[in-house]
Amino acid sequence: MTMYESDPNPSNPYDDPDDDRPANTGKGRRVAYILAVVAVLVAGASMAFVGLRSSDDSAAIPPSPGVVLSHSANPAAPTDELMTPNTLSLDPVGVQAPIVDATVPEGVLTPPENVKNVGIWLDGASLDSATGTTLIAGHVNLTGQGNGALFDLGTIEPGEVIRTSDATGKSTSWKVTAVTTRPKADGVEESVLAGPEGPRKLAVVTCGGELQFEDGVGNYADNVYLYADLMV
Repeated sequence: MTMYESDPNPSNPYDDPDDDRPANTGKGRRVAYILAVVAVLVAGASMAFVGLRSSDDSAAIPPSPGVVLSHSANPAAPTDELMTPNTLSLDPVGVQAPIVDATVPEGVLTPPENVKNVGIWLDGASLDSATGTTLIAGHVNLTGQGNGALFDLGTIEPGEVIRTSDATGKSTSWKVTAVTTRPKADGVEESVLAGPEGPRKLAVVTCGGELQFEDGVGNYADNVYLYADLMV
């Protein structure tokens, strides 16, 4: 994920003056006019996230100090429950986000510009697939829009339940198995790129960690991965 600063000398936070939490981490600073972009570089059959790196010693992400998180009770796996079609529901943090196709201009997978939406990698498992890994990615925040749908992704805890729905509105429940940070310098966590084959899994990715600046460009040091298994 790569972040671009629209003002090299920003004086205001990113359009949300009442929210001074750092994105997806317990450490950091107020983010100032940041464009957060999840970018995936596709080369033939292989793919690597631009700026999205991994670490072998991943650590769980703590909530931000001083911020009280009120997570909802975990729902049981629903049977034949209908939702708004093509939706990611992060029930523990009270967020629902439309799922749209992530575009791939010049081989780079890019989430929707609207930070309240998230994008699905079309070469991964589809939302109604019985096998494989569905990969969803989204912006953490955006100049002029404030916090994205995935801003609080890093506060979700293992064991909690999130949901997706397919084009018919059929709901699928997922139990979160891990939420980790991955330093961008350490390489991609390849399991999120498993595609349509293998065990049924969900991966959701956004930016996080410390915000760093170089030559007027802001870049988060880490990315945040949420992993979840199908509930049956």
